[in-house]
Amino acid sequence: MKSNAETRELIFSVNEKPYNKSFADWAVWWWNHHLSIADIKENNSLAHPRDNYSPEKCSWGQDNGPVWFLPDGKDQSDISKPEIRECKVPQGKALLVQIVGSGCSKGEGLKDEEELRNCAIWVLPTAEFSAKIDGTEVMNTKKDPGVRQKFYVEPYKAKLTYVKNSYYREVKAGTYDGMVAGYYLFVRPLSPGLHDIEFDESAIEFLSGFPKDQRLSHVKYLITVE
Repeated sequence: MKSNAETRELIFSVNEKPYNKSFADWAVWWWNHHLSIADIKENNSLAHPRDNYSPEKCSWGQDNGPVWFLPDGKDQSDISKPEIRECKVPQGKALLVQIVGSGCSKGEGLKDEEELRNCAIWVLPTAEFSAKIDGTEVMNTKKDPGVRQKFYVEPYKAKLTYVKNSYYREVKAGTYDGMVAGYYLFVRPLSPGLHDIEFDESAIEFLSGFPKDQRLSHVKYLITVE
């Protein structure tokens, strides 16, 4: 893995304030971007990019701000090989993606802060993950367990807004009190040209209350900065 100084040249850590917002605030922005995209499951071309990615979907819902939000990985049964995703990104944009995390709200029927917090923590304490930028490893919990705290957004209160037919169909469209938590890769703006961002995560030991949950994913983004 890169040294701390070299890593800081490539990515933001949770104690920084990219573009004058806290890292946690950006995690909320990522979640609201994720929730702003409808999931028309009956039509792959209109389905949410988490599970049905195609290059044009990388630009869905992006704004004129300094950060480009990448869809996170879909659940996979085998993560020995990455899902390859191509994406064109404007020059000067930082890139933010959730490696593994959760966003929970009262729209799901959760009643109070304790229930929101337990939902947000989910499988995070046991999740293992790694990430590379242009082949350079910037995080790997198996090699360095201490890396968790550098990229962990602790349960953080948020207002979460769901569109109609969001990825979470059971939640009625609207804005709800919620909480987000997770591990995020926040990449500083890349130089013009071709780059790759690869990350994987596995969470196969479950917390009480989530006995059937698991998260396995492995994604490699082929980024063209132009």
